[in-house]
Amino acid sequence: MKTPMTRPHRQRLIATVAASVLALAASAAPALAQSAPSENLTVNLIHLMVKQGLLSQAAADQLLAQAERETAEARAGGAGDAPLASNLPAPAPGATRIPYVPQIVRDEIKQEVIDQAKAENWAQPNAIPAWTKRIQISGDVRFRYEDDLYSKTNDPQIINFAALNANGPTDVNPNTNIAGVPILNTTKDRDNQAIVRARLDILANPSDWVTADIRLASGGTNSPVSTSQALGGGLTKKDFWLDRAYIDIHPAPWIGGTFGRMPNPFFSTDLVYDTDLNFDGVDLHGAYDVLPRHGVSLFATAGAFLTGYSDANFPSNSTSDQKSGTRAKVMIGSQVGVNWKAPWFSWKTGLAYYSFENNQGELSQPCALYTGVTQCSTDFSAPQFMQKGNTVFLIRDIVPDPAAGSGATPLPQFVGLVSPFHILNLVSTLDIPLNNGKHLALTGDYARNLAYKFSNACRYGESGLPLNNIIAPLATDTDVCAGETGPNAPKFESGPNAFMLRAVYGDPEPYRLGEWNVMVAYKHLAPDSVLDGYTDADFHLGGTNAKGYILQGAMGLWSGSNLQFRWFSADEVYGPPLSIDVLQIDLNASF
Repeated sequence: MKTPMTRPHRQRLIATVAASVLALAASAAPALAQSAPSENLTVNLIHLMVKQGLLSQAAADQLLAQAERETAEARAGGAGDAPLASNLPAPAPGATRIPYVPQIVRDEIKQEVIDQAKAENWAQPNAIPAWTKRIQISGDVRFRYEDDLYSKTNDPQIINFAALNANGPTDVNPNTNIAGVPILNTTKDRDNQAIVRARLDILANPSDWVTADIRLASGGTNSPVSTSQALGGGLTKKDFWLDRAYIDIHPAPWIGGTFGRMPNPFFSTDLVYDTDLNFDGVDLHGAYDVLPRHGVSLFATAGAFLTGYSDANFPSNSTSDQKSGTRAKVMIGSQVGVNWKAPWFSWKTGLAYYSFENNQGELSQPCALYTGVTQCSTDFSAPQFMQKGNTVFLIRDIVPDPAAGSGATPLPQFVGLVSPFHILNLVSTLDIPLNNGKHLALTGDYARNLAYKFSNACRYGESGLPLNNIIAPLATDTDVCAGETGPNAPKFESGPNAFMLRAVYGDPEPYRLGEWNVMVAYKHLAPDSVLDGYTDADFHLGGTNAKGYILQGAMGLWSGSNLQFRWFSADEVYGPPLSIDVLQIDLNASF
């Protein structure tokens, strides 16, 4: 009958055998090279450790090499012919040398080693579930101190058209709306603002061809160009939004497609699109090495992205046969470019064309709101998100109430964009590595709205006159379409061009102690050069009709964190004075 060994006996036996292994390895070296079972206990025990994952094959091979060297040295010294027992070191006090271990004992030792490895969480094959290896979790947190500083000479009566639409329709008749239309703050500073941003990204690769990504982000509103959230508000909880959700399919290294809410797929700066802007739709992208020995490759991207849907029940109070057909606002974009990576520089250039379909405002059919109608035929053409700068007009042709007195009919209105937008964009960046890991990056970006023309401002005559970007010496006369001339004639001032020049010197990503960079840039955005809703939300506090410079400095603190300073100083290009300076100090941490 088999008598089990007690735990103290097992532990002493394990220690004895482990000590013997290293001592016997040298004499057993020739046998170690064979993978077949051996009559040598040491060889079999090492094979067993490798098989059970307690010893890697690389470690066993290293042990073999060492054993062969020591065996050769021993034989060269005349010790090779001595009996095995004479080659072993003297046993430790209290230890027993076992020249042969029976199979029953070896089985118990094996089980004891396995149990101890599991209990102490030694390295085990497949110890981590396979699905965790296909998921990456990352994110970042930013704390910002911000001052918004306004010139005291700014015009105090600039209409806030974004709020007029967002809260609308808004009654623009001063006789019936005593409160008046929304007005921008243009003279009172907003300092000591504490702002936070948090983003959490989960990226998965269920297969070699497929990537899925979900990102959550903070934000005080659902603005597409900002994920910042002001602190305070009675210490209420802050909102989290679905910022990204897309699937990317890449069957080959040179081609792929993305579907869903994705990061900006185009090579661009924040001149046309804010860096926080994500796109809803599909894209096809690819890159190909045309001169691989010289580091030259071509890239291309094309996509269709939804910016708005008409309500399926529009107009809401009409019968089904009077409903409008579905309409969609779409941005169709395409870009081609070249990327040249040489040992002493990297140069990337892209030429893009962005066509915004169904985005121009449209004047409605005569709309008799006094009869109980709540919607007009072209309400859908109002922008769903705006900042400021683009030229706008009132899109509802409201029929006066015959029962009301003159000027007594409420005029609840939306505004629409005067101009369509078909933007040609050329952007180029030259990155030059310098000493000590520093870089000099020079960027130029130019955009032109090819659809811009003066006749757009007057296509509806007096029924759709532009409301902004007008110089009117006589405040009561703003009809720029009447053909008046002379020094007191109102003038419509806008333009189709935008450009930016930028230089960055230092470490490209200063997120470690001792790393830093500095940046200087100049921007100029004519009112109707790009869509004001999608451009940078910090420069001039968002929108177009702005020109000025940007200064920035960043320095790494600890691994994964830095401190960044930014100063924006911008003035209006045309129209009433509006100068805005912005100071931002950011503490960033990413993981």
